[in-house]
Amino acid sequence: MPIRIIPIAACGLAMFVGCERSADSKLVGSWRVTGRDDAGQINYRKDHTFTSREWAVTYTHQPPVVFDTGKWQLRENKLVMDFNGGSHPRDATHMEFSLAVFDDDHLVIRQRSGVLTMLERQK
Repeated sequence: MPIRIIPIAACGLAMFVGCERSADSKLVGSWRVTGRDDAGQINYRKDHTFTSREWAVTYTHQPPVVFDTGKWQLRENKLVMDFNGGSHPRDATHMEFSLAVFDDDHLVIRQRSGVLTMLERQK
């Protein structure tokens, strides 16, 4: 009898792990970020593309809303974003952020400078 329990338990564990959503699928959706000086919204799609829009909260030296598009991927513990449009300087079109916290409704990313930014899922 114990010989049968091990394969059944292993199969059950595999089904449980297989049912958990992948990190990629957890990221898909619309996220809002609000900082001290600016705010924005990013929409991550299943096909690993994104659209973003940013707007100033406390300053007026940029256009009212800045739009961009690009491709994204999760690589180990990093969110990698490649922007297509001209809204970022040439040296900032490829960005990698370390994931500090990532659950169904919150994403905290750490920029190279060490600054933490929290994104909240829009429902």
